[in-house]
Amino acid sequence: MGYIRKGNQGEFDFEKLPEGIYFFSGKEGFVKVEVNKDGHQSWDLQNWFDSLDPDKDEVQHQKTIQDIKRRLNADTGIINPSEKHKKKNFLNLFKK
Repeated sequence: MGYIRKGNQGEFDFEKLPEGIYFFSGKEGFVKVEVNKDGHQSWDLQNWFDSLDPDKDEVQHQKTIQDIKRRLNADTGIINPSEKHKKKNFLNLFKK
């Protein structure tokens, strides 16, 4: 299975995915993306930690999808941790 990269950023170009089923994983869980023959995408966020909140609405789900698209590593298919979840090195506090 091949994949499409955007020119400048080295990210997946989700708008040009061929028909099929794709799985992407990260520390917050995994997502399933189904692309039909017309290019319509169906995102399954049931196993993504951020989407488990029952109070999330469709707008917040779209923001989650955009965040996942931005963080996806095109070479590995792994979703990088968000900035707020990245580990901080304790010793860096003492470096000058």
